[in-house]
Amino acid sequence: MKNTTVVKRYARALLELGLENGEFSKYGQELKHLADALAALGEEARPLTSPLLPEGLRQKLLTAILVKADLSPLVANFIHLLMDKGHLNDLSDVAEAFNILADEENGLIRATITSASPLGALEAASIRGALATFSQRQVELTLKEDPALIGGLVAELGDLTIDGSVITQIGKMAETLERL
Repeated sequence: MKNTTVVKRYARALLELGLENGEFSKYGQELKHLADALAALGEEARPLTSPLLPEGLRQKLLTAILVKADLSPLVANFIHLLMDKGHLNDLSDVAEAFNILADEENGLIRATITSASPLGALEAASIRGALATFSQRQVELTLKEDPALIGGLVAELGDLTIDGSVITQIGKMAETLERL
């Protein structure tokens, strides 16, 4: 994230509006959908933030996109505000921050488990249960594989990373031996 303070401030403001009217889940989906669509456009979306184009033209382009996206009026106005304040480039970060805050409101935390080989359903359920107990929240688990780990797991839970992989343990042992 570029400017986390600004990004979180915008995300928090939209979340609070969504909590007031009960639409925060919908707003999160709309933000993510639009952010993903603009990211998929890549260079084709650049005119929206280009200072070479007059602001009026950029606003018209954005309005046309928002009409096609069929966003709720509040989210459309929010996107226009981001453009007006020069933060449209931060849309993906705002959407991500918004969804993290919304997950907290819902008592949910997302976790990624990376293992050297595929985990079975019982192993995944056990890990999910342990992480739920640790975090005191419901856990949405994403499983990945990375044979380079050799063995063990790497768990990413929100901002916390727990690295219990064999490759990391070997690296730590090598560092200890070098110091001797």
